[in-house]
Amino acid sequence: TEPGIILQGNMNEKKLCEGCEKCNQMAPLFRYLSEDELVILNRDRYSVRFHEGEVILKQGTAANTIISVIDGFARKYMEGFNDRKLILDFVKPWQLVGAPGVHNKGKYSFSVVAIQETLVCFLDASNFTEVLGINGEFAKAYVQLCSGSYGRSLERMVSLSQKQMHGRIADALIYLTGEIYESQVIGCEITRQDMADYTSMSKDSAIRILKEFERDGIVNLNGKCIEILSDKRLREISQRG
Repeated sequence: TEPGIILQGNMNEKKLCEGCEKCNQMAPLFRYLSEDELVILNRDRYSVRFHEGEVILKQGTAANTIISVIDGFARKYMEGFNDRKLILDFVKPWQLVGAPGVHNKGKYSFSVVAIQETLVCFLDASNFTEVLGINGEFAKAYVQLCSGSYGRSLERMVSLSQKQMHGRIADALIYLTGEIYESQVIGCEITRQDMADYTSMSKDSAIRILKEFERDGIVNLNGKCIEILSDKRLREISQRG
């Protein structure tokens, strides 16, 4: 499937997941599993379709499942003081979400909310752990996945704590176009409030900086969508901080 198309896909089909054996050619991590291992992973599995704005996982609740987004789009965030939110990441199809809570404190340290209608597969954490113990290549790939997520978190920590607001917005736009949409256009699903919550600033500040970027010919604000016109200038702003 072409990057970005899944996020705008036809949700009227109301399809439900048929089982993990159907996903092993689509979910990158599942490709390491044999048929027998997929059977284990498929035990106690269930699928739920969430409407826009519905909570998929709630921060502080028992972490007993790993989720795989099959179709749709979601945001992962931490709830802070005074109801403030910090968006940790955006979750697109075939991403697994669950660590570190499942393998550490036993509670989710974040919440996940559907940005648009989203189909989610819930995998039993004990079955997932069993497969990790059986298949070394699968375990290695999962560790690499978690390590990549941890590395991005460290980079974001530097961005949020050491960069000015323009640099933080530039970093967000670079990440969204490069890793989430794989396109120079950021979809209308990402609201201005999302941009603010991802960069730890007020909504008014995020809007002001985006308008400055548009004035300077760096982006084009087409309604709620954002088109990147100069990736080079964005990276220069990011480097200056």
